[in-house]
Amino acid sequence: MVELMVSMLLGVILSTGFVSTYLGAKRNAFYDEQMARMQENGRYAMRLLSRELAMVGFYAGVPSVDGVVPVPVGGDCSHQNWALNVENALQFVNDYPGNSVPVSQNATAFTCLDSAAIQLNTDLLAIKRTAGEASLRHGVVADGLTASTGEVWYFRLALGGSAEWEKLRPIDLLDLSIAVPSLSYWEAVSKIFFIRRYSESDFQGDAIPTLCMETLAGDKMISRCLVEGVEDLQFEFGIDTDADGVPNQYKSAPTGNEMRYAVVAKIHILLRSISMIPGYKDKKSYALGQKILPPRHDSYLRRVISSSILLRNRLQPLG
Repeated sequence: MVELMVSMLLGVILSTGFVSTYLGAKRNAFYDEQMARMQENGRYAMRLLSRELAMVGFYAGVPSVDGVVPVPVGGDCSHQNWALNVENALQFVNDYPGNSVPVSQNATAFTCLDSAAIQLNTDLLAIKRTAGEASLRHGVVADGLTASTGEVWYFRLALGGSAEWEKLRPIDLLDLSIAVPSLSYWEAVSKIFFIRRYSESDFQGDAIPTLCMETLAGDKMISRCLVEGVEDLQFEFGIDTDADGVPNQYKSAPTGNEMRYAVVAKIHILLRSISMIPGYKDKKSYALGQKILPPRHDSYLRRVISSSILLRNRLQPLG
């Protein structure tokens, strides 16, 4: 009987060890999976925002677009003609406080956004430009142009003439009356990036913070979500006060006039794992530029990534 009891005790000890080892390995695998997914999401979000900031204010390579007349869009994102207005191509909302329509540093009210869905105390970024490549360049249609019948706004350039906005279907660019050497068409791009409190459904309450955007599609702005697990987004802008192309100061909340002389943008992204990690407690504080976030004391992994982007299409002398 004693030998049997000793054998059973040893069996229990061994079984406990096996279970403990298995659970530890499973927990480590889950940790690694969440970390890898968080890092990949961060890389994608940073590439996306970096490209948009590098391209902001690009209008088909035209040195000056001062004479381009704004055109109303049926479902614009503001009471004003914002989407196709070449002025203030770069705008932002600093630490959105909630309870109201987001308003940029240039006093543009972004009425198309669902203010109740925006993550509080995060920045919003609004950019306007044209596509990096022409859909039709001097009468030559771009490779891969789809024969879509949906309407698109284009920046129309006539050789030796003025620039203006025109709404066409991509299939229209194949028409011989349009595809002539004197004409080029560049697709309009207008986007507002923001953090939404949830990914799929607010009703179901998934509570996964997600990088989303409101973007011009045809004659209206539509919402698209891009990257899950983006919990906070902060920008700082390098202001050039002496017209040498080098920032003299960085500000997280520049005025509309100061933004005219922003030559560098710093992006700070706080990433969060999609799922909680059993047995993990987040006791870290996080620095997003000038903003410091205290520990959350929950079970999510977090990481901050940052980058600096030259706003090369916005370099201009002081006026």
